[in-house]
Formats: sequence, structure tokens, C-alpha cells
Amino acid sequence: MTQAEFWQQPEQLALVRGWVRDGVETKEIARRMGLKPLGLRIWRSRYPAIGAALAQTGELTDYQVEEALLKAAMGYRYTEEKTEQTERGDKLVSTEKEVSPNVTAISLWLKRRKPEVWDCGEEEPGPPAENNLFAALGDWEREELRGDALPDIQQAAEAGAHLVEAPGVPES
Repeated sequence: MTQAEFWQQPEQLALVRGWVRDGVETKEIARRMGLKPLGLRIWRSRYPAIGAALAQTGELTDYQVEEALLKAAMGYRYTEEKTEQTERGDKLVSTEKEVSPNVTAISLWLKRRKPEVWDCGEEEPGPPAENNLFAALGDWEREELRGDALPDIQQAAEAGAHLVEAPGVPES
């Protein structure tokens, strides 16, 4: 596999798109790909997949994601087409489908666009700090957890399963 073929693989193109979105300069992208800037300019025009990956700016991606979020929040219709075999041959069948508005997307959109109206000040889900073993451990260092402290922690954990839940993990 040549170097150009390697960089046209889906995983490598995703990496290049990520560098572009992160704002990495073209000169640095060329270096990371093992090229000189002139070589990357040549590849950009010679290989459409690489050119497209380099053209996908962070701003463009932000707008594409915003558009997809809005579409999900509003719901949308689309046409699904498939070919069915009949006695007379193949027949193209079109079906109109609808995707309902996504409540999570709506909530995210409203909380980000109008936080003064829609942000309820809710904290992240999870057990209260007093019932959370990780919060109870506080700033203990790893070394302090060795030796005599471990039996106490184990006993506390066995006393109530809710003490071993990680932050953000709902209790069962």
C-alpha cells in the first residue's frame, strides 16, 4: 500500500478531518502525514478524498451538526426507495416515512439557544454526594487506600450498594 493509498483509507481521512476541525495548520497536517506542504497541495488536487477531508473546516462541520440537530429537533420526512421483484420484473417502490421530533434534541437546542428561559439549573444526574463512595473518598491518595483503610471501605461498600455507584450512574 502506498502512502497516498494509506491516507485515503476511511480511518486516516477521519483523522485528517479531525485535524482540520481542530484548526491544525496545513503545514502541520502535511508534517503529520509525512509530506512537505507542496506535496500535500499536490495530493489535495490529485486525490478527491484527501481534498474533501482538507476542505471540511471546523466552522462548516459546526454548521452541519447544528443543522442536523435542528432537523432532529423538528422532525422530518424522507422517501425510502427499494427495488422489489415482481412477476413482470423489478419494480421501484417508494415509501414516504416520517421521523418524529426528538425530545432530547429539542431540550438541548432550547437550553443552549435560550438558557435564560429553558435552563432549569438542573445538576447532572447521579446519586447525592453524601451517598456516593467516590465523593466520600474525597482527596484521599491512592497510597492511603492501601493497608488499613481498605477493609473500612469494603465494609462501607457492602453495607449499601448505592455507595459504590460512580458519579452520573443512576441507582438501580
